[in-house]
Amino acid sequence: MSVQSILTSAQLKFGSDPSNIRFQDDFYNSINDAQNDICTSRSWGFLRTSATVTATTSTRATALPSDFGKAYDIAGAFRILTPSANAGGIVELMSYENWLSNEYDDGTSEGTPEFAYILGSSIYFSPIPDADYTASLIYYKLPANIAETSSTITVPDVYAELLKTMIYKRLQTQGYSSVQELQISDSDIARLMGNMARDDAKKYGGFTMNLNKSSFTRSTV
Repeated sequence: MSVQSILTSAQLKFGSDPSNIRFQDDFYNSINDAQNDICTSRSWGFLRTSATVTATTSTRATALPSDFGKAYDIAGAFRILTPSANAGGIVELMSYENWLSNEYDDGTSEGTPEFAYILGSSIYFSPIPDADYTASLIYYKLPANIAETSSTITVPDVYAELLKTMIYKRLQTQGYSSVQELQISDSDIARLMGNMARDDAKKYGGFTMNLNKSSFTRSTV
């Protein structure tokens, strides 16, 4: 699945000439909107990635990866890699409000980071690092913006039907009529999204719920 192939398909569906700049502009807006809607609809496994974050001596804040969306595991978002004496240690991620209310450090103390909170595009460690630390971070990335020169799409090829369907619906709402009238309903998109969610959960794992057998009963009503 390439950007150009989807554009060509859309031009054929809506009878648009390749020289129609307005249609192309609306197409790129539509493909980005569709991709963002898909990627933000749930925590997709295909968006899960990792990066190394470096905490600098005597500096509380460090920049997050440019494509950072949200942390994968709030309880143990970071695992210390270096220095070796602290390797394997967990840095717990929490909200800034929670960090403030619990007074995890006095604001000036230095030591091995145990907690962290995110504000804007930076991560803040607590205590303030007393050395240069590197830590692995597993997170969900943001989808890359699609432009005319783009060669890749964040949504996997296997879900091309869903992406195209959402693009076509957006083009229709912008006033474009298809050569052979397309019938796209919300239920069609919901069905494709559901299929995608099941596939993603099988491949990457999904949300599970652990229930206490002694207290959980199933209603038979």
